[in-house]
Amino acid sequence: MAQLILLDDEGEFREEVAEFLSEQGLDVTEVGCIQEFRELYARQGCDIAIIDRNLPDGDGMSLVTELRQGGARCGIVLFTARDASQDRIAGYTLGADHYLTKPIRLDELGAILNSLARRLQATPKWELNAANWNLRTPQGDTHRLTGLESAFLSALAERPGKAVSRRDIVQALGKNFHTYDPRNLDALVMRLRQKVEGSGQTSLPVKTVHGVGYLLAAPLSLVGS
Repeated sequence: MAQLILLDDEGEFREEVAEFLSEQGLDVTEVGCIQEFRELYARQGCDIAIIDRNLPDGDGMSLVTELRQGGARCGIVLFTARDASQDRIAGYTLGADHYLTKPIRLDELGAILNSLARRLQATPKWELNAANWNLRTPQGDTHRLTGLESAFLSALAERPGKAVSRRDIVQALGKNFHTYDPRNLDALVMRLRQKVEGSGQTSLPVKTVHGVGYLLAAPLSLVGS
């Protein structure tokens, strides 16, 4: 079942859309602002994001940019009250898959989402089980991690597409930043890369951000936490 996040600040409209999509066999979670979306996406990711443009804490278009720059592969549908062609072009250019003008037709939305869900079923994901420290790669391989390796990836997954400072990572590991040897963090990341990339089938989506820390460059779903 495809997992959706529906972001719209109009409560009644959002509930109507969510109820319709649930009846279509889709797993829908509702949020009302960009910050709520970020927090939910960091915890569980999603297969499809439905994003309204006019939101209380920003323009949904900027969230589309943020997701794509962070490596998100999820399907994205934009809702808007604007029907100008330049807005549609901008939406597609930034990475939206579909752009619907309100008032929307629920049957059309349902058809679009089911089409996206079928296409995305073949899109693999990274998944970290924080309870048993297992990391599952997009190719289906499972790697047993140490507690520190799991904590490291969890810290990055909480800020998808954002650089996480060494200080924040060290604190997430349960260590004292002032007494912790920074070389230990680099060694941890090196061992983790070797563990995941040993088969040669995939690369760990962790990028070094020089002078800052590390960044997770692909969606990582957290389960079991």
